[in-house]
Amino acid sequence: MHLLVKGTSGRLTGEALVPNSKYHAHRALILASLAPGVSRITGLSDARHVQYTVGLLRGLGTKIDIEGDTFIVHGGPYRPVRDSVSAGSSGTTLYFMIGLASLAETPVVVTGQKYFQRRPVGPLLRSLQQMGVELESADDCPPISVAAKRPTGGHVTIAGTLSQWISGLILLAPFATGRTVIEVEGELNEQPYIELTVEMMKQFGLIVKASPDWRRFEIEPDQQATPCDLIMPPDIGSAAFGIAAAALHPSDILLRGLHQLSGGPADHPEVHFLDVAREMGVPMELTDEGVRIRHDGIRLNPTKIDCRGIPDMLPILSVMGTFADGETTFSNIAHVRLKESDRVSAMLQLNQMGGDLDLDGDILRVRGVDGLVGAKLSSFNDHRVLMSLAVAASTARGESTLTYPNAYRISYPAYLEAMNGFGIPMSVEGGTPSKNERPQRTLPIQASRPDLAAKTTLSDWLARWAEERPDDLAVLDARPRATTKITWGELNQRVDVVASQLIKLGVQPGEPVALQLPNWTEFVIIALATMRIGAVCCPLMPIFREREIAFMLRRAKARVLFVPETFRGREYAAEISRLVDGDGVEPPEELKHVVVLPGDVQSGGDWVPGPVAWHDWNDLLSGEVDVEALAQRKPTPEQTAQLLFTSGTTGEPKGSLMTGGTLSRAASMEIKHLGLDASDAVYIPSPLAHQTGFLYGMWLAMELGVPQIIQAVWDPRRALAALREGNGSFVQAATPFLADLVKAVEAGEEAPPELRIFVATGAAVPRGLAERATRVLGTAVCGAFGTTETCLGALSAPTDEPVKVWGTDGRALDGIKLRITDDTGRVLAAGTEGNFEILSPTYFEGYLDRPDLTAEVYTADGWYKTGDLGVIDESGFIRITGRVKDVINRGGEKVPVAEIENLIYDHPSVDDVAVVAMPDERLGERACAFVVLKSGHSLGFEDMITYLDDRQVAKYYWPERLQLIDALPRNAAGKIQKFLLREQAKELRPQRIEGK
Repeated sequence: MHLLVKGTSGRLTGEALVPNSKYHAHRALILASLAPGVSRITGLSDARHVQYTVGLLRGLGTKIDIEGDTFIVHGGPYRPVRDSVSAGSSGTTLYFMIGLASLAETPVVVTGQKYFQRRPVGPLLRSLQQMGVELESADDCPPISVAAKRPTGGHVTIAGTLSQWISGLILLAPFATGRTVIEVEGELNEQPYIELTVEMMKQFGLIVKASPDWRRFEIEPDQQATPCDLIMPPDIGSAAFGIAAAALHPSDILLRGLHQLSGGPADHPEVHFLDVAREMGVPMELTDEGVRIRHDGIRLNPTKIDCRGIPDMLPILSVMGTFADGETTFSNIAHVRLKESDRVSAMLQLNQMGGDLDLDGDILRVRGVDGLVGAKLSSFNDHRVLMSLAVAASTARGESTLTYPNAYRISYPAYLEAMNGFGIPMSVEGGTPSKNERPQRTLPIQASRPDLAAKTTLSDWLARWAEERPDDLAVLDARPRATTKITWGELNQRVDVVASQLIKLGVQPGEPVALQLPNWTEFVIIALATMRIGAVCCPLMPIFREREIAFMLRRAKARVLFVPETFRGREYAAEISRLVDGDGVEPPEELKHVVVLPGDVQSGGDWVPGPVAWHDWNDLLSGEVDVEALAQRKPTPEQTAQLLFTSGTTGEPKGSLMTGGTLSRAASMEIKHLGLDASDAVYIPSPLAHQTGFLYGMWLAMELGVPQIIQAVWDPRRALAALREGNGSFVQAATPFLADLVKAVEAGEEAPPELRIFVATGAAVPRGLAERATRVLGTAVCGAFGTTETCLGALSAPTDEPVKVWGTDGRALDGIKLRITDDTGRVLAAGTEGNFEILSPTYFEGYLDRPDLTAEVYTADGWYKTGDLGVIDESGFIRITGRVKDVINRGGEKVPVAEIENLIYDHPSVDDVAVVAMPDERLGERACAFVVLKSGHSLGFEDMITYLDDRQVAKYYWPERLQLIDALPRNAAGKIQKFLLREQAKELRPQRIEGK
């Protein structure tokens, strides 16, 4: 479904009744419920959010009748009729009523709609607790249990971020047993809304003493509200859309019921909009019937707007600024980005229509244009964004569509009726739901229940899908010049064949089977076949060279290895042939069988049997299924299923062991957290040999029972084609993949229509990129943090506040705990930087043959030490600020700094060396080698590269700049002060970029 808006150039005529103010209605209803006796609130508001307030008050036992256009409220003590009351999706209702629920005669739980249960209210809860309210919340989000006990008052502090938080405290304070002083900390936003609260409280006999700057409130205790009859004024926030539409078209329209062109602060919190509209030149005339706007076509005047007073007006004023002669600026916009959506980012969609908007720090600049063209737009399920963009679309040439077409009902149910009455064609159209509104398909209960998923193996999932829907697509393999597909039935049959052949090769339960393969269908088959017989899948990154591969094969003691003959110019099979012959490296003596898969180019290699037996993949695949042998090798969730090597700071790769049950649990936790379902399709650009691709690509798709779209050679244009062909809706990958997709679409490629969630891993996604991706790709961008040893520990969700989704590395998944400690192990307060630690049910089993390293990563009380520095805010969102471990994060892959430094140090010309991160816009970081030369020696960049290449170091790990330096900075203890080198590296650029 979408909202279809047809541009019109005709004259707007007619009239519309301006609805009553929802701001006044919320406050009047709540205050009336607190006043023993009967209050009459005339001027019904049919805004959905007001209905949520009515519903919650009724749940607390307040009798509310409706006669004509009047609410009749029977106030008195709250006597809850049920244990739990819901604020629905109304933030105002939630923020006002959490504290007031403490006045009930019995305990009550305040909750909200499912997605609303992710809304963090930690700062408000802390302030309520300062006032003496007894409450509990598992994660600083609804549901919130509130004890039946009057607050005690006292000195209370609250951030000035949200006026509703401050109003919630002010509304409760008169009913405390002691005097209350409320002080606002930081910048104060939305002051007019607080003024309205205080003014309306006065109407009900409740006195609040406010300081002149509205940052300190003194409230005496034991006050008693008295009934009051009130008439609700018109809602200027709703009238704004009619005023804007009339300003942008030749018009003769009447906004009936609007009886002011300006007003005092308490008249309406958005009354300043009228002053701004007049400054911009809107010809408004006050009549006995309302406000009339009549003209034959005008250009508006540019202006300057401070958004702290009227933040909710930015969307519609930015539309008006698009038709002004000059530049309109919006300052102090940070708060606007914390609303139902990031409204600043959302309104940048006007650029897709031909507008001229850009962000400049905390300022939004809007330059006037001659006209707009129709476009496909997203409303982000935000009522003000939807209605504002629809007004803009009414001026455009052609048609425009907007997602979440019914969002306007939240605040202005008569919006479509009013716009069509003026002559602007707007309609909600049916058809196939958009990617954000599509119906969910039911998942098996095991997939969304981590505790049950942990009892399920990947073989169980494969068998289920092969039986239930054998002809459905399982894998789409997007090769550079062709696409191949296999169904669940075909996948299951090939897995059985390869599993049988592995048994014939002597592979035993618990034995690693190594595969150094790109993202090909064969990788999926071999991995599943390995785990089908209880063996351990040991993926090796294709970027690894002989030196790394030899070490990993020796450590794993793998007897079977799968490699391509060739891939991207490298002759893998020939490299392995030299490796087993001991050419330059210590050979892996346990290796007995090498299976060679057809490469992208045939090399014609002929490998003579010697230390190993060579096998052709096609011969292996033509074997028979040994049903009896497979039946005897059924795996269990408790068995080790994965051996994944990860580079660290110890100078050698470490083999991380995971059980199948743990991996299934981890995948299920993400499914639950993000609301993934059987309608999704998982796109996997990350290497399947990396945990991101293996677990949150292949394994995740297997649990969901949905197609996995794999791509071995990264090319953003090919990626977009694969996403479109496979209806890809979910991606988890490093930030550079996201950046490249955005650039490709901005360059003219078609965006993938079904892509709805992109989880950016490896490094925090830059906010600017997240904003662009949201607009350009139409996808939610979520930050995350995870390790090979713990799986995902933190993850944001599309329903989280935009500033949290884009500005952090996520929040703890259900069942996981996060903390920040100092170097002594003391847990630090929110907002303090320190050592980031995780307590999780998805821990690895340990490092292969290295119990010493395993013990080092755990604290005495069992928390995993990530080795990262971070800050956890009051809402529970983690932001990684640096790394304790000396590892460079290059596009999601970690460069083993200690190992590279040791190699460079051994160069005959090098006297000292330190490798640090050099910031990079695309990959996040690249490696820069600071080198001190021996006296009389020289070393160039190409010399260093040749040296590392001769030692078979993966190109991915090569430093991309050599910076010669006289001496490395060291402290008194002799430790290199790398932070000083990192500062120098910020000004440097790569000398050559390899291995993209």
